[in-house]
Amino acid sequence: AGEGRIYTGYDMAMGTSQMLTCMEERLSTLDKAANLICYGQEINPFTFGIAKADMLIRGGDPDNMQFGDTLSDDKFKDMTFDFVISNPPFGIDWKREAAKVEAEHKLGNGGRFAPGLPQKSDGQMLFLMNGIAKLKDTGRMAIIQNGSSLFTGDAGSGPSEIRRYIIENDWLDAIVQLPNDSFYNTGISTYVWLLTKDKPVEHREHVLLIDASDCYDVRQRNIGNKRVDIKKSARDLIVKAYGEYRDATYEAISEDGRKMICKSKLLPSLE
Repeated sequence: AGEGRIYTGYDMAMGTSQMLTCMEERLSTLDKAANLICYGQEINPFTFGIAKADMLIRGGDPDNMQFGDTLSDDKFKDMTFDFVISNPPFGIDWKREAAKVEAEHKLGNGGRFAPGLPQKSDGQMLFLMNGIAKLKDTGRMAIIQNGSSLFTGDAGSGPSEIRRYIIENDWLDAIVQLPNDSFYNTGISTYVWLLTKDKPVEHREHVLLIDASDCYDVRQRNIGNKRVDIKKSARDLIVKAYGEYRDATYEAISEDGRKMICKSKLLPSLE
């Protein structure tokens, strides 16, 4: 989008900031002249320290790495970003942050949590709304969620109203189901939600569902609950399914010689 363009990237639950680092490396492979300025917030003091030190070592601005609770103490108030990428905690309650979150909810569109609030036992949809609030009008977000963000809550409940808000604004572009056992600390089903406030014309009023649960290589040695890796052949298959944005079934051979199947289903979002 122009030689030497400067982009901004944000991770609201950055841990040691390695997802931001990977995004920076990926952007560089796509456009050598592009620059990404990274910002992140983290509540764990140990991992925050690593992220800040890493930013300093790589020559960035360590002040862009902020310590604090994203839900109750937003360190990037009134800032928006080109890219948001995050793997926030799920299944973690937000009782500690409840007073400030509920006060911000009452601000309506003046706050991050206008459409509704999820159950206090799981705050992941609060991170989802925070990410949307942090997107530029041309921004894109990839955020990992578990299944509760898809299914929890009857019509009219907080989670249902959050989903309706996202879909009626036509910001949800695709949802990718990842293979089970992809993460160190959980073996449950996880999903990448891809959102943008500037959908391509050919994607508008639709959502693509991608079942990539079969796209993996089995690890020779487990690390905690992580028993599979998503290697290049699997990634390429998922990216192809998203890029074609249609009903289809795709096949490829994993790097360990297993046949992988990836299925995509295109649904109208506003019916």
